[in-house]
Amino acid sequence: MQIDMRRVDPQLNMNRFYSVELTKDLFGHHGVHRQWGRFGTWGRHRCDWYSSQTEAERACSDLVKQKLARGYLLKLPPSYG
Repeated sequence: MQIDMRRVDPQLNMNRFYSVELTKDLFGHHGVHRQWGRFGTWGRHRCDWYSSQTEAERACSDLVKQKLARGYLLKLPPSYG
């Protein structure tokens, strides 16, 4: 599951993206991979690992709520058809 968000404000010269994704490694550890930065760049990334899937999902949900509170908007996938 990947959630993409963006925050655009031309008056502040702001054009940012934030992406959060639940991941799982070969050893069964659950993690949250996030990538953020300015559009047109690779940005930065970070991966945090958790002992259970529930903890990872909770952390992912908390990150999305924080970003929505700061003015980010969900980027909807393109509709096919």
